[in-house]
Formats: sequence, C-alpha cells, structure tokens
Amino acid sequence: MRLYKFKIGLLSLLLLSASSINSYVFADGEHFLTVDELLKAGFTQLTGLQLIELLNEKEVEVRDIETDAVYISVRNEDGSLDNRKIEKEKSQSMKYLLNAKLLARAPLLSENAKYEVSGDELISKDGIRTYHIKFYEKQGRMFGARDIDNGNVFYELTVK
Repeated sequence: MRLYKFKIGLLSLLLLSASSINSYVFADGEHFLTVDELLKAGFTQLTGLQLIELLNEKEVEVRDIETDAVYISVRNEDGSLDNRKIEKEKSQSMKYLLNAKLLARAPLLSENAKYEVSGDELISKDGIRTYHIKFYEKQGRMFGARDIDNGNVFYELTVK
C-alpha cells in the first residue's frame, strides 16, 4: 500500500512539474504576428504577377522578425527565376535558442532550393521539403507567411 501511495505521489509531482514547465515554455502572453492581423491592418496578398516581379529583383533581404536573422536572396547570374541562393547575413539572436516555439519552426530551405509561382503563392522546394509561401504588402512593406507556420508571419522582405 505504501509503495502504491508513493507511486501516485511521484506521478502527481511529475505531472505538476511538467505542467509548470509547459506553461513557462509556452507562455500564454507570447504572441506572433498573424496573417489575419496583416489583413485586418489593410495588407493585401501579392498576385502571381507581383511575385514574378519580386523574383526578378536582383536582391531581396529576408528578415526573420522573431529572431532578427537576416538572409539575402540573390538571383543567379544566368537570370533564371527558379534558382535563387540564400546568403546568411546576420545570425539569430539568443531569443531563438531560449524559445521552444521558435526552435520548433522549420528552417528556410537550403541554397539549392527551386522557386516557382503557382497561382498567388510562391512554391519553394529543395527536393525534400516543399513550402507554399504567400506574401502580403501595404505601402511598400512586405511580409511572407509559409503554410507550415500555422498562420503566423515570421518574415519581412525588403527589395534591395
């Protein structure tokens, strides 16, 4: 009987500890920018033609708005639209390493990724993974939201 009570007590303690850790890591006050918020603020989704124009740009800076990591997307010398390379410009902040939700996000695709426009979204694939990305713009500010980020917006784009 004593062993049974001990096991119940230990299990309760473990569940309580796990619950408090979980509420600390996934704090209710944490908030990420969402597509719904962009639309409510008057941002509009870019059309397929606007996406093609964006791919035609020589250089596009992609900034992770949660970690401050900066990536430069550069069009290939041959002028092709489907191949751009990503150069990392600035490393991620320590905030990234301390946040389980940010660590759980899928990374950007490798520099060998292929890009194509389908409808009003950009499809990015590297042979293993495929991301569908929609872009939103208002008065020159652009944001990108990937399908795998559950409606959260993590990327801001600037054409250089």
